[in-house]
Amino acid sequence: MLDPSDFENPPVPFARIVTFLCALGAATGLAVGGLECISLARSLPLQMSAVDMAALCVAVLCMDAFVGGLAAFLPALWAKFADRLPRLLGGDARLARRYQVGFSAGVLLLAGFFLLPLARELWRTQRQQGALGMCFLVVLMGAMGWFNSGYWFRRWLVGAGPALGYRMLMSGLASLLALLAVVNRGPEGPTLPVLGPSQPNLILITIDTLRRDHVGIYGSLVPTPTIDALGRAGLTFDDAITTVPETLPSHSAMLTGDQPARTRVVSNGDLLSRGFITVPEQLEAAGYRTAAFVSSFAVDGDTGLNQGFQVYDDDFFPFLRGFSSTRVARVALPLLMRFANPTDFPFLLERKSPETIRRALDWSASDIEPDSTVRPTFLWVHFFDPHAPYEPRDGFPVSDEARAIDHRAILAQEPGYLYKPEEVAGLQELYRQECAYVDTQVKSLLDGLKAQGLLEHAMVVVIGDHGESLGQHNIYFNHHGVYDDVLRVPFVVWTTDMGGFDGAPANPDLGGKRFARTVTTADVANTLLGYSGISLLTGTQSNNLLSFVQGGENTDTSLTVQGRDGASLASGQLCGVRSPNAKYIRRQDGTEQLFDLVNDPSELHDIGPEHPEALALGRAGTVICSGKASEPRATAPNADECARLKALGYLDDACAPAQVP
Repeated sequence: MLDPSDFENPPVPFARIVTFLCALGAATGLAVGGLECISLARSLPLQMSAVDMAALCVAVLCMDAFVGGLAAFLPALWAKFADRLPRLLGGDARLARRYQVGFSAGVLLLAGFFLLPLARELWRTQRQQGALGMCFLVVLMGAMGWFNSGYWFRRWLVGAGPALGYRMLMSGLASLLALLAVVNRGPEGPTLPVLGPSQPNLILITIDTLRRDHVGIYGSLVPTPTIDALGRAGLTFDDAITTVPETLPSHSAMLTGDQPARTRVVSNGDLLSRGFITVPEQLEAAGYRTAAFVSSFAVDGDTGLNQGFQVYDDDFFPFLRGFSSTRVARVALPLLMRFANPTDFPFLLERKSPETIRRALDWSASDIEPDSTVRPTFLWVHFFDPHAPYEPRDGFPVSDEARAIDHRAILAQEPGYLYKPEEVAGLQELYRQECAYVDTQVKSLLDGLKAQGLLEHAMVVVIGDHGESLGQHNIYFNHHGVYDDVLRVPFVVWTTDMGGFDGAPANPDLGGKRFARTVTTADVANTLLGYSGISLLTGTQSNNLLSFVQGGENTDTSLTVQGRDGASLASGQLCGVRSPNAKYIRRQDGTEQLFDLVNDPSELHDIGPEHPEALALGRAGTVICSGKASEPRATAPNADECARLKALGYLDDACAPAQVP
């Protein structure tokens, strides 16, 4: 005869119950892991081989099973000792009821871990019904845990013992889903028209932190033969600038054709709104295959730059492709970045050029149409090598003094580090060889594309996103401020019909030209679209620079420029107006400067006190900096982003946006 109290306090050892509950939790985690594999296979913007996807799925199943087991263990352990808590919190004296509450809480934890972030994203993107549905699903799973745990305890009561069916079912389901993920990897893109072979390939190469005066074609002694050859055969723009000398704002201008003051992407950590049409979106709609391979966290897909790219490779984790996109990694890596030193994990912040090139060439050689038609390509490759920290490169001559400098250790002491003269000289030497090194990487990429036939009808754009201060104006190895050291960038354009670069004879009617007119990084957008014959981005601040070759309008303009007054945003922001002849700068405290760029290109002598009328004109020109269109941040970066940006030399510990003057 069964005593009802046996169910209240079942005669089952504690360790056995906990083991069983953890096994159930792990099985649930396996099933969730299988669903995550399917989700990753359809949404990862990466080129994944079957081996890559299989390895990722094995890792996901193991991690999610561990999370499921842990989610069941912790509440079960809590329930064991919770008899002194109020009944509302599960502190019932009945052992079975406490385990029932504990297991239900474990199911809620597991469901919430995976589903609530999805609900948050749905709510953020104005899909409230889907978000509420996800929240309801979490509650439903908790209720299922409650009723099923009562059933399992009753089985023990009658001596039936635990059933293996649930665990076997979940394990089988997980294996099936993982197999489907491997077989059906790759996002489902829209059905696109297949353009004919007359459409050109478009290659955009951006080089982070490359000073204009460290490229040979601009008069530098730094050897950059590849960029020089492109410029000599194509078009060279002598006064190309970025209106905000930071990585994300400059690249957002290139891809949208709009200046940062309009997109409100005025600092790293901002978010490019979905309301802005991008070059890859325009090209994708026209039938291009589009891909980006970036080398820095500052331009990862979460910034919004991934709009329109079918492949957006920002996966820097070196050991397992796609790992950074898993749910466990999205929780663990931010904690690592926040509580550890991000500079100890450079592989989470940046990727070396050879690996970026390898992935780009692997992609460009794939995705060939079944028939003889090859879909035209838009490929953006971003190099980060000249950005701090500067490091010696094999095969490039560097003095022993420069080689001995540990730039990473110095950056860890910023801001406020006082550089010794020998460190300044050594770091300047290291920066020069970084610039020479990245030119060899441009050559490696172009050689690979040429071997694949992608340069037979193509446009190649090589441009820097901003420069670098190497001690000028007392700014050491950073790019804050709005002096020309950081605003002016190298910018060359080459097309196949210009010849002279890839072995074809030069066409002097089209190429080999230099332009003194001021152009900006925003002009990249319509220059690419103009050559492709695709509709230009209208209503933007982007010019099709190919029109200059054909005698188009060649008028100089004044541009509003913005930047930070120090490495930290908390130091305040700068606003200014730059014309080809002069520059006006205003600091947040109201201090003003005026420079004559013709007679004082190094901006060493402030002539503002002598020209009050020019100061007044400059002041009027910076009104846009205070306007609603240039509010400094659309969304605040989270703690993880703050830690990573600080490791790259941006932002302070508070990570608080400063108001634009």
